[in-house]
Amino acid sequence: MKRTFILLAIVFTAALSWAQEAPQKVLFVGNSYTYVNNLPSLIQQMSESAGCRMEFEQVAPGGATFNQHCNSSGAMESIGRGGWDAVVLQEQSQLPSFPWSQFSTESLPYACQLSEAIYARNDCAEVVFYMTWERKNGDADNAPYFDSLATYEGMDDLLCERYTYMAQINNASVSPVGRVWRKLRTEHPDIELYQSDESHPSLAGSYAAACTFYTILFHNDPTLVTADLGLDAETAQTIRQTAKDLVYDSLWKFSCHAFGTVEETEDEMSRRFNCLSAVEPELCLWEFGDGESSTELNPNHTYGANGVYEVRLIAGKRCHPDTTMWRITIGSEEPLGIGTAKAGELKIEIYPNPATDYIVLKTAKPAEIKIIDILGRTKKSTKSEGCMTVSVTELDDGVYTVVATEIDGKESKSVKLVIKQRK
Repeated sequence: MKRTFILLAIVFTAALSWAQEAPQKVLFVGNSYTYVNNLPSLIQQMSESAGCRMEFEQVAPGGATFNQHCNSSGAMESIGRGGWDAVVLQEQSQLPSFPWSQFSTESLPYACQLSEAIYARNDCAEVVFYMTWERKNGDADNAPYFDSLATYEGMDDLLCERYTYMAQINNASVSPVGRVWRKLRTEHPDIELYQSDESHPSLAGSYAAACTFYTILFHNDPTLVTADLGLDAETAQTIRQTAKDLVYDSLWKFSCHAFGTVEETEDEMSRRFNCLSAVEPELCLWEFGDGESSTELNPNHTYGANGVYEVRLIAGKRCHPDTTMWRITIGSEEPLGIGTAKAGELKIEIYPNPATDYIVLKTAKPAEIKIIDILGRTKKSTKSEGCMTVSVTELDDGVYTVVATEIDGKESKSVKLVIKQRK
């Protein structure tokens, strides 16, 4: 009998104290969405009001693309000086939302080139992709060539998807400013985030961006900020609370999640541990709770005695790893692990994972299968009768959730699936 334990992300970060011991040196590489209202200065003032410190430099000529930054002296010289704790990368506002064929040739390679340059000269720097927002009423100029740009929601979804993907393949973080804007637009439409051009941020829009960045860069609760920075107190508090709800109280703030599974084996005293971080981590350490450990991604471990063991997975960037902790029981029919699958329950297994062209999907019972993207959209659905091969060639690279639901709808299980970049 084989059971799988899905680990909930009870995540802690070793970087919490790192963010407050010394001034954070942050380089901003972008364009007008960065320099309008002097976004870096807003973040600096916020951090000071909450007891943190930040020093910054910005390279942000109007309309600049990642390609232009790679081929100009300003950004590359600043990156090359080194000494940065974080480098923020912001692409031209429309380019990430364009068709994949255009994005993958005109934007993505230069995002990777900038990231590689940052890591080469700044050993422990955090690369942060600045997820921007859509035009207030869609991109009318480009909508005739790409339907998804006709509405705010369509383009905004693409920006979220593409910035998340750039972060995933570059082992970087995302500052989900566009998601915070969307939540504010939905829940507080009276707060005007745009200037009259329906593109650039108003002061409130930049304040929302600053709250998001404060949370990401310092790993702190934005409601601790006391600086309203020219907004009325009620509006500023609403924006801070929205950033807290969406960013601080979620997993957006973690760059490389310590996420994995534990499987029972034929030997009831042994377990197989699987690290499923979206990007292969620089650091992976399994601590099995019995004094033994392993640095393998997917080790097997045999326990010497029955009992309850606290297992830790420490994974992510070498300088700022994340930790997931949980308890398993050895030698008991009722394990204490989180997300335990008992005998007779629905189970789902997928391999290979990460996948490129296909997956082999196994379920213990007939089930409805859905593959869902990071925006909650069902990208593929089918039925499983036990073991089947499913093509994933039509899926863009990224992280998906595979959900298996019993035919009667009584039970469902989910597994993370990573589609890696195809050569």
